[in-house]
Amino acid sequence: MINMYQNNTHPDPIIRSNLYKLLSIGFHYPTPELFKTFQNGEFLDEIVYNISSIKQLNALMPEFIAEHDATKGMSLAEFEMEFTRTFDAGSTGPPCSPYEGHYCRKPRSMVMLEISEFYNFFGLRMNRDKREFPDHICAELEFLHFLTFKEEEALREGKEDEFNGFLLAQKDFLERHLIQWIPEFCLKLQKSERVPFYARLAQITSQFISFELKILSKDE
Repeated sequence: MINMYQNNTHPDPIIRSNLYKLLSIGFHYPTPELFKTFQNGEFLDEIVYNISSIKQLNALMPEFIAEHDATKGMSLAEFEMEFTRTFDAGSTGPPCSPYEGHYCRKPRSMVMLEISEFYNFFGLRMNRDKREFPDHICAELEFLHFLTFKEEEALREGKEDEFNGFLLAQKDFLERHLIQWIPEFCLKLQKSERVPFYARLAQITSQFISFELKILSKDE
């Protein structure tokens, strides 16, 4: 693992944590408040700001900025309908299922158990009242948001063992889970062309997690 005091090229964990959080939020059901940030550009501006802070991701900027009006002309009702058609509906399942268990050869119950063990190790639990599932893309991205936030906290407090532990957990979770299915999920979204907003968000997500795994693998 890296020496926390000598590494000068590792991107700021707070910026990376912010990106994980924003990407997770972006795939949530579009509430009126969230949809407003999509339409007025606030949400995308925040993503662009964080991407621009990581020089290795700057190549994504021109294409992403070009999609700033990806919800232009759509009402909330239309956007909600497309969200449901894309992620929830379908006689044989949704066109772009946001659940890891739908992309794996092993039983989904096993996948959810493995992911839950990751969460439980860090004292995290799913909200049963909201019927949330651990293999949903929002939950997995939120977990990486948590791990990168804790990485920054350990770095700031000089706790090297904890710092390296959080880096290892990120790499392990990315390798075992996100990288195994999110690129395929994102490719489906880009090909579906139902909502340009999600096609662009998918591209950013796929490239970001690939970038993350690459820099974490270099640290070994």
